[in-house]
Amino acid sequence: MRGDFLGGAVALLYFLAFQICGILLVACFFKKERRHVHVLLGSAAGSVLLMWLPVLWAFLFGFTLPAHLLALVLLLLLTGFALWRCRPSLRVRRGAILAFFRSAWTLLVPGALWLVFAGLVLHSFRIQDGAIWSSQCTYGDMSMHLGFVTSIAEQGFFPPMYSILPGTRLSYPFLSDSISSSLYLLGAPLQFAYFLPMLFAGAQVFFGAWLFLCRFLQDHAKTVLAMVLFFLNGGLGVAYFFTDLGENPGNFTRIFTAFYETPTNLIDQNIRWVNVIVDMMVPQRATLFGWAVLFPLLYVLYRAVYERCASYFVPAGVLAGAMVMIHTHSFLALGLICGVWLCLSLCRAIFSKKAVAMRRTVKYAAVVLLALPVAVQLLVPSVIARDSGLFVGLVIFAAALFVLWLAFLIVLALRRGLGRELLRTWGVFLGLVLLLAVPQLLTWTFTQASGEGFVRGWFNWGNLSDGYLWFYVVNIGVVALFVLPALFSARSRVFAVAVPAAVLWFICEFVVFQPNTYDNNKLLYPAFFLLCAVTASYLVEMYRRLRGFAGRRFLAGAFVLLCTVSAALTIAREAVANYCLFGESQLAVAAYVQENTEPTDTILTDMRHNNEIAALTGRNIVCGSSSYVYFHGLDYAGRQADMQKMFQSPGDNLLLFKEYDVDYVLVSDYERNNFNVNTDALDMLFTCVYEANGVRLYAVPAF
Repeated sequence: MRGDFLGGAVALLYFLAFQICGILLVACFFKKERRHVHVLLGSAAGSVLLMWLPVLWAFLFGFTLPAHLLALVLLLLLTGFALWRCRPSLRVRRGAILAFFRSAWTLLVPGALWLVFAGLVLHSFRIQDGAIWSSQCTYGDMSMHLGFVTSIAEQGFFPPMYSILPGTRLSYPFLSDSISSSLYLLGAPLQFAYFLPMLFAGAQVFFGAWLFLCRFLQDHAKTVLAMVLFFLNGGLGVAYFFTDLGENPGNFTRIFTAFYETPTNLIDQNIRWVNVIVDMMVPQRATLFGWAVLFPLLYVLYRAVYERCASYFVPAGVLAGAMVMIHTHSFLALGLICGVWLCLSLCRAIFSKKAVAMRRTVKYAAVVLLALPVAVQLLVPSVIARDSGLFVGLVIFAAALFVLWLAFLIVLALRRGLGRELLRTWGVFLGLVLLLAVPQLLTWTFTQASGEGFVRGWFNWGNLSDGYLWFYVVNIGVVALFVLPALFSARSRVFAVAVPAAVLWFICEFVVFQPNTYDNNKLLYPAFFLLCAVTASYLVEMYRRLRGFAGRRFLAGAFVLLCTVSAALTIAREAVANYCLFGESQLAVAAYVQENTEPTDTILTDMRHNNEIAALTGRNIVCGSSSYVYFHGLDYAGRQADMQKMFQSPGDNLLLFKEYDVDYVLVSDYERNNFNVNTDALDMLFTCVYEANGVRLYAVPAF
């Protein structure tokens, strides 16, 4: 792994330049916002700029140092022009910061959550005793992300290709990794390049959620509870670890020793609703960086839609359009939320005299959407197969009805003279989103999502065995009992903001958008975030109505404890998890490969997920782990069969080495155990250029 202290310092300064310029640009666009809003939105904007500006130049110059230098120059020019035109006031009154922190005591909550997150991130990638160690949640995903980070920086091709399936365009939302590739290219050590953007993204998620909830709920207690319910989510899975403790004390301690047996992720007991910090934000970088844009953007759009800040639609459109290759699921979730908010905005403007009737109609529609999965469970699997195409048809039919209704509302709005208002708000927003998003969708997303296994009918995503309602009660916990009463008893504004969750939930219960059905939770969690907000509001109001009841504090404390104990144990488990991802011999051969081979060389290895060649050197391998390529919708069966032939009978399959442009063959215990390697034949055909600790690297001559 390359990188040194000086390179890390250069990378840090480069990163901070984008953060500072992002804050200055936001100060120009949002002059009336307070300074803490400028800092948060500006930090998110700075990260987005660092993902996109080098990429724009990379189309011309590759992912290289000149592209990054031009990106920095462009950033400085944009910032200088904005400051010259807008001349924002950047002064901070003496004592204003201290006064702000005294009044905004709820900042302690996102601050504490960020400290927990930061500790887990730092623990998830450790170099010690000559090896690289990971935590439990990153043991699977981190190698893939490291491979994206190193291959983009090392190879320099743009658009990038899968280093774990050479010749295939990288259509996974790679900007969450390219931001680290930029730092790695500038000379930062891989560990530092991996950590730094994640730590900032975590802060953007927590403080972005806090900012939106403060504005939406307008109540400190409700904001705090909503943050706790969402980020410390955990169902009733902890109960499975308290059974038979007298005879088997290890049933509880296995939380801290077994691999993936936690109260929020226990597959054998159908516990699938994972904790968002441990199993979403820490290991899944696309989700992390997607939420780092999504949550601050919800604040901007809330101000634009519900507080009539029309100018906010412009920056909101730019940020939304940039989300596709950061996290496609978050982009889709935001699109559905905006679609519902647009519909409700038009209804308010057109049917202002029939507001009560319209709210009632919308609530009836939401009831139907949420009740349909409960009714359908009675037909699955006895009448309808779980993967029936009828479910896709149902969602398409519902979407068609919604689009027709939306078109009808737009026509009515135009007839009533609301066209200019609609054009300068939602029209501008949609135009910017389409302008920025469509090229990304055509270049990357649609080509991969059109493959087999992506958009298809599937009922109740991750539920493996339980009844529909019982699955959610056990997985989400006692919060699930209050969600529907909270949503349908909410005041009109709160209901309008949160009701898109019903649409998201309905779609995710009948259609999956990727080969791994479990990944539907990436769409469900934004819906859950809105539901946590409205549920927190409901519960705090209920608590206040119990004033005078002696036991209300005890009940509230017991409720919060029951909601968070599973999350707390899961976080504690991650804090002590210790798994060797790359051993000493793997690091040694990776160092040799990086120093003695070309960045575009292809190396034949086995298909292990913790592949040091792909992850640490950025070189191509013939085929990566099936747990990666399969769930990305990529066809690897032919390569796997050909790899078997090359390892077992290399002399009879020299044309395959030429077909796959193999430059080196790696033989370690992994290859010997998984492919029955014919080392005698390799010794005769190729030159061994590296040998240590039972690991050999053979150079393949050009054929």
